[in-house]
Amino acid sequence: MHSEVNGADDFLRSAVDWESPLTPDAGVFLKQREESASYEVQRIPLADLPNWHLDDRLNRADGKFFTVEGLRVHTDFGPVRQWSQPIIVQPEVGILGIIVKRFNGVLHFLMQAKMEPGNTAFVQYAATVQATQSNYKRVHGGRATPYLEYFLEGTRRRVLFDQLLSEHGYWYLYKRNRNMIVEVPEDEDVPVEEDFTWLTLGQLRRQLLLGNRVNMNARTVLSGIAYGTAPEEGPSHTGQTDPFHADLLTSHRTPVRAADLATTLTWLFDQKAAYSLDVRRTSLREMDEWIVDDDSIRHRDGRIFDILGFSVRATSREVGTWWQPMLEPRPGNTVALICRRRAGVLEFLLQATVQPGLTDRLELGPTVQFSPGYHRGPQDFPPLTAYLDAPASWVRLDTVQSEDGGRFSRADTRHLVVEVPEDHEVDVPDNYRWMTLGLLSRLIHFGYHVNVEARSLAACLL
Repeated sequence: MHSEVNGADDFLRSAVDWESPLTPDAGVFLKQREESASYEVQRIPLADLPNWHLDDRLNRADGKFFTVEGLRVHTDFGPVRQWSQPIIVQPEVGILGIIVKRFNGVLHFLMQAKMEPGNTAFVQYAATVQATQSNYKRVHGGRATPYLEYFLEGTRRRVLFDQLLSEHGYWYLYKRNRNMIVEVPEDEDVPVEEDFTWLTLGQLRRQLLLGNRVNMNARTVLSGIAYGTAPEEGPSHTGQTDPFHADLLTSHRTPVRAADLATTLTWLFDQKAAYSLDVRRTSLREMDEWIVDDDSIRHRDGRIFDILGFSVRATSREVGTWWQPMLEPRPGNTVALICRRRAGVLEFLLQATVQPGLTDRLELGPTVQFSPGYHRGPQDFPPLTAYLDAPASWVRLDTVQSEDGGRFSRADTRHLVVEVPEDHEVDVPDNYRWMTLGLLSRLIHFGYHVNVEARSLAACLL
């Protein structure tokens, strides 16, 4: 499924509008919503999770929501060619959707202040609808999902973005969600529920720059926004941007020639065909180097991640109390993009990377995708890791963002963008490629070409 993003100039007008009378202070609103409810998240042994059963796999007694299973991986990509690991299996396709509406001619985004138990900052801005099929079909027996009807077939809406996109390829097996942005008419009344508010894209940009304010599921939807007209064709809106962000806009809006797109796709398909990947689901009890007991699932050397049990209480959620396992990675995860200027236009270095849980095996990822827990030492660090310690004068973005707090505990990832000087040469491996943000955006719209880590960084560069 492929869809073009509409309303490029409308998104741009919203992106440079830092204020809105509808929500004068986005940070204050988020804080107020957090203070209006109570939250309690406690670590408990896996054996104490009601309705969950641990044997060859970890699953709910009713078979709903998700399971944790074992995985054996063989590949010819990267320094480590075979391993075993637990992985979350959740085959159902969820909806991640944002409603937009014009107020005084400016697009506003209906965002939800949502608590997720794994977030370091519990409450963050989420999409209007963030729900798995189990959630919106009310398998949990809780309250109905607000605004779901705006994203279902046959409702009155203008679809601005609609695509199936992948999730974390090391932590989920073949997980994908439907990412949507729909516009309702300006004259249609959209009731605003208690934990929801209207924000401009400029207000969301500011929250993204602060870090841990906009959750991962909202970021992946926002990555679908494009400013797709050439600079000379549209209005100029640079008064609220610094020089680097003005250059980002140029990179977004530089026309993508059909020949360049075709060449890039051919290169990407060559990469998809170049590497082998054999993924087999197995019993948790048969995983080498992993300990599985009543307390947790963990690596014998304390590396990679743990599967832990949690009890959760939240007065602001559809269900007030529940129990679930979550994946907790080792700290220090970093994703980074290197950029350079060519003919005055910013280009970003993306890598074609294999991940065992991706539906299409290989997608474009950030220049560096570094997870310390996965590496035994510097000998198997990914290429270009040295740029994570780039001089401060090269750094254009450095924030910490949370991953999916509904499945991952304390999974904070440093998001870094480094601009190298024009006379600096980067030693680029064969599976890496330079591209403008406009070309990257086009690839996001094709689906299964850009991984969630690269999309998260793209959202931070709105």
